[in-house]
Amino acid sequence: MPRAASICLVIGCTQRSARNGRCVTHAPAERPWSRTSARNQLRDTARRQWDRRVRPRALARDGFACVRCGKRESLEVDHILPIAKGGTWTLDNAQTLCRACHSAKTQQERREK
Repeated sequence: MPRAASICLVIGCTQRSARNGRCVTHAPAERPWSRTSARNQLRDTARRQWDRRVRPRALARDGFACVRCGKRESLEVDHILPIAKGGTWTLDNAQTLCRACHSAKTQQERREK
C-alpha cells in the first residue's frame, strides 16, 4: 500500500511533497554533476558487455588457464593494454591470468607510469 504524501518541509508551505520531502516549488534544482556523464555511461555499458561476452570467450580461448604460468585456479581476465592507455574492451585485448600474475602485471604497470 503506497504511503500518503507528506507536507513540504519548508516552513509555512502547505503543499504536498513530491520528492525529498519538498514540494515541486521548493525541490532543489537538479545538479549537473549528479548525473552520470555520457563517457561514464559508455564505460559502464562496455564493462557489462565485457563481463557478459568477452570474459567467457577469453577464458575458453586461453583454455581456462593462466597464459603466463598455466595455473587453473583464481583466474581473472585482464586487459593486455589498459583502457586508460588506449586499450579496448574487445577480445583481442583480453588475456587470462591467475591472481598472482595479474597482481604482478599491475604492479609492473604502476612502476612504468
